[in-house]
Amino acid sequence: MIIYNAKINNMLKAVKIKNGKIVEILSNQKSGDINANGLNLIPGLIDIHTHGCYGTDAMDGDFKNLCRFYAQNGTTSFLPTAMTMDKNSLKKVTEADTKFYGANILGFHFEGPYISKEHKGAQKEEYIKNPSIEEFNELNKLNNIKMITVAPELKGCAEFIKEVSKKCIVSIGHTSCNYNEAVTAISLGAGCLTHIYNAMPEFCHRSPGPIGAAFTKNIYAQLICDGIHVSKPSVLATFKLFGNNKVILISDSIKPTGYKNGKFECGGLTVTLKNNIATLSNGTIAGSTSFLLNCVKKAIEFGVPFKYAVKAATENPAKLLKIKKGKIKEGFDADLLITDDNLNLKTVIINGEVFE
Repeated sequence: MIIYNAKINNMLKAVKIKNGKIVEILSNQKSGDINANGLNLIPGLIDIHTHGCYGTDAMDGDFKNLCRFYAQNGTTSFLPTAMTMDKNSLKKVTEADTKFYGANILGFHFEGPYISKEHKGAQKEEYIKNPSIEEFNELNKLNNIKMITVAPELKGCAEFIKEVSKKCIVSIGHTSCNYNEAVTAISLGAGCLTHIYNAMPEFCHRSPGPIGAAFTKNIYAQLICDGIHVSKPSVLATFKLFGNNKVILISDSIKPTGYKNGKFECGGLTVTLKNNIATLSNGTIAGSTSFLLNCVKKAIEFGVPFKYAVKAATENPAKLLKIKKGKIKEGFDADLLITDDNLNLKTVIINGEVFE
């Protein structure tokens, strides 16, 4: 397959694809299989933190519809994100079939259960516990947990991070930890911050907390850019603080995403959706109702340059996961989007095939 007349970094190019891989970037190619008509060709989006959409939850353990829904909305790869639940519910997720038409499931992100009760957010407190390497290994028997969010201040977490970071990405989040505790966690192998600013101590001038630690130690920061979780000035400040290579846009989308209003059960909690904001009964924001593509659009609307907003949802998460996706480059997976300048989707290509 050859996609031609495609705008890549503001230059018209063509991309040759074979066996699901990009094999060549061509100049002056005037014919091929897909005419991009001068529109943008960007990598497919990679969402490393998303719980569900259109009435389906990752905790259901049924990913057929999710793979299609995400692909329809420009996310070509994702980590279904499990919430803090009992062990049997978590096993149901990791043992489920993940090979379906549409977006690629790269593995799972466990957002808990080893988190802070004080900063639990929209998670069930009754299932929160101290870290257990033995339990993690049991849940990860298929080696498909690619990320786990933990609170470093919990008893036994230092040993947990040191051991588990050899097998998957450890992300700091839903935590009450201070700066020194976060620095120690990073020194032991933690490499990411889960939805920066949300469910953690604030970044204060005398008490910089986990945000200050993540900045000084140059790890990745997940950012929910739905226009609700984080304000415009804070979004722009995050890109300035962490740089264009370390910010990862995430959706943190939940089951009601794609609907307008209603009540839903998410991770055992009742969530009310009204005016695109999902909340618990106490007013706590319970995740976003935006697909990752909408978050990229919002970042651009806020003032993040197109190139870096796209990078934060493609190349940066791919580098964190250490996979050959997220770039239009020879040898990388052919997961691609054709969009107009407003990032409206025209064509989705996954594994070198047009998604229908």
